This record gives sequence, C-alpha cells and structure tokens, in this order.
Amino acid sequence: MTAVTARRSASPAQPATDPVVPQTGPARASRIMASVVADTTLLTTLLYFFGLVATQVFFAHFRVHYTLLGQTPDEVLARGADGLFLPLAGIAIAVLSGTFLARYARTRLPARQWAALPRVCAPIAAVLGIALLAVTVPITVHPEPFRAYPGLPGLGFAVGIVLPAFAWRRSSVTAGRGRRGARFGVAESVAAFLLVSIGLLWSVGDYSSAVGTRRGFEVEARVPDMPAVVVYSGEGLNLTGEGVRQVACGQPDGAYKYRYDGLKLLLRSGGQYVFLPATWRSSAGTAFVVPRTDSLRLEFGPPGSTPAPTC
Repeated sequence: MTAVTARRSASPAQPATDPVVPQTGPARASRIMASVVADTTLLTTLLYFFGLVATQVFFAHFRVHYTLLGQTPDEVLARGADGLFLPLAGIAIAVLSGTFLARYARTRLPARQWAALPRVCAPIAAVLGIALLAVTVPITVHPEPFRAYPGLPGLGFAVGIVLPAFAWRRSSVTAGRGRRGARFGVAESVAAFLLVSIGLLWSVGDYSSAVGTRRGFEVEARVPDMPAVVVYSGEGLNLTGEGVRQVACGQPDGAYKYRYDGLKLLLRSGGQYVFLPATWRSSAGTAFVVPRTDSLRLEFGPPGSTPAPTC
C-alpha cells in the first residue's frame, strides 16, 4: 500500500486545464454598446452631412439660399438617406460577398494554409494601403482633375487607412506585442477611426455635391410637367418674371385682390413657398420665395392650363 502511494505521488501532476470561458458581463456589454453607438453615430453623421450638402447645392441651382427655407433635420436626413441608398447598398453587398468568400475559403483550405493566409495578406494590404494614400492625399491640394469621380478619393483615403492598420495590427499580434502595447493599441484605434471618418466625410461631401447638382438639373427638366399653380393674394406680391402674369381682381369686397399665374411650386418648407416661372431655366430664371400666410390661396391645375382672363 505504501509503494502504490509512493508511485502515485512520484507521477507527474497533470496540469489543470480550465475551459476557455468567453468573456461575459458588464465589460463585454459595454464594449458592444460602445461599438454600436460609435457606428450608429458615424452613420447618422454621414447621412446628415450628405443631406445638408445636397440641400445647399440643390437650392443653389435655383439660386435660393437654403437657410431661408428652414429645412428641418428630418428633411435633411431624408434627403441624405435618399442619396446614400445605392452607395450603402453597394458597400453592404461588397462586405457580405467578402465575408461569404472568406467563409467558403475557410471550409475549403486546410487548417495550416488558413492560418498562414493572414500572414500573407498583411504585407499585401500594407502595400495597397500606402499606394492608396500616396494617390489620394495629393488630391486634397489639387482636386480638380478628380471632379469626374465624386466620392472615390475620400473612399480611397479611408480604405488606405484601414489596410495598413490591419497589417500593423496583424504584425503586432504575430510578434506578441498585443498585451504589452495595449495602451498604444487604444490610441492607434482611435486615430485610425478618426482618419477613416474624415475619409468618409470627404467622400460623402464630394458625392453629395454631385448628387445635389444632378437632382437640380432633373427637377429643372420636369418644371414644364409640374402642375400649374395660380396664387391668389390679399395684397400685391409684385411677382414679375417671364411668363408670370399679375391680374387685379375686380371684386372690391373679395378676400383676394390679386391673382398670379404662370407659376410652378418647387416646394414648401419652413413656412415659405418657393415658386418658379413655368418657363424657368437655370441660364436665366427667377425663383420667388413667398411667406405662407392666411392671405394666400393656391390653386393647382394641369400643366400648361390657361386660367380665365379675370378672377
């Protein structure tokens, strides 16, 4: 009995292997919430910035300063969502395609080759990122040659930041500097996030300006097909322009003393009407901003309709 006990005590002790427990609790929840809030804030900022720039450019096409109309945040965000719908859908499709391709490669490649794949991709990502930065950074000084490619320089700058950051993070993990450089890692992540955000804002600003200009020309082409508007007013508005006619109403006891026809309603916003002459052109045209009051009445008719000669 003593010999058996001695042999048992002489055998090497097996190391205790604790199962790897995924990190849970408040710390993980806080990190997830911070990531979600940061992504949502960035997306909302991009949508609002897009809508604001597109609003400015769109109304500048009709020579109306956008601040006169009191555009609400809902209107600006809706215009941003409308303009960024296709780009965001394209980016989401590209990301999903990349993740599906990576999952397929992981199932098809042997474990050793899959483990070696990041080490091979890291130098390639670093070279591509530096090349993108070398091309896009000089565009900030001389952007004119790239006006025909709105949004691409800023997007290239953002991707040019992400690729070297991925390569550096991969090399740090491979070299075992992850835990020792934790504080530097936080600073690097914050700096990379700010630079990527700047690139995305740059891209959105260029693209939104181009979209605002295109929407302005599209609306201009539709002006002849808009409903005809007749404006009745209790006071003279002095609306004069090509094709706009003022008619004095003859009823002395009538609520409306004047009538204006030959107009199109562009929009109403912030308590203001924006009217255009039916023959409005960007080369020569006047837009009328009229406050919405109780002394105004609007009548709408088919495009090209001719009102009666008298009220």
